[in-house]
Amino acid sequence: MRFAGAARDITGGAQLDLGVVRLVVVRPFARGDEERMREIGPRAFMTLGLARLAIDKALPRDRVEEAYRREVEGYVSRALRGDESIKILVAEEAGRVVGYIVLGVDEGRSRLFGFKWGSIVSLAIDPEWWGRGVGTSLVREGLKWLKSAGVEYVEVFTDQNNVAAIRVYEKCGFRVTYSGILLSQRLDD
Repeated sequence: MRFAGAARDITGGAQLDLGVVRLVVVRPFARGDEERMREIGPRAFMTLGLARLAIDKALPRDRVEEAYRREVEGYVSRALRGDESIKILVAEEAGRVVGYIVLGVDEGRSRLFGFKWGSIVSLAIDPEWWGRGVGTSLVREGLKWLKSAGVEYVEVFTDQNNVAAIRVYEKCGFRVTYSGILLSQRLDD
């Protein structure tokens, strides 16, 4: 198998028990990664309760979890069909997927604005790997892919209370350009 990703020592130079150095490899999505992605998505988005659906306590938790699983399945389905407007990269350690990033190219906005428009559609890290540089590695590799695809402008949306994600994005060169609020209401019979 030919390696096409990037390896990064996420220990920060710290010595670990037994002298084990844990490297995270960022590589393109491959068939078989979807099982871990379906596990990671709901865990990542529901653990802090900051994601759009997870924050709404009026929604049943089991349905919210299923919605995040289906979201992953949609990304995977598009990638497996060869949809060139989407790209998935995964981070793995010792052969186990610990995070993923979904990147998109918006052809409509690209035509409208006259330059190639991209986005970070989704970024999810297994909570056991939070704070270890996995998100930063995925975003940096994702930006490299977007640039290689000719993208000139990239946007990402995250919850305003997800400070860790905001820090990752800012570390990778993003700046806040818009902050909004989502309102919802349950209509009773």
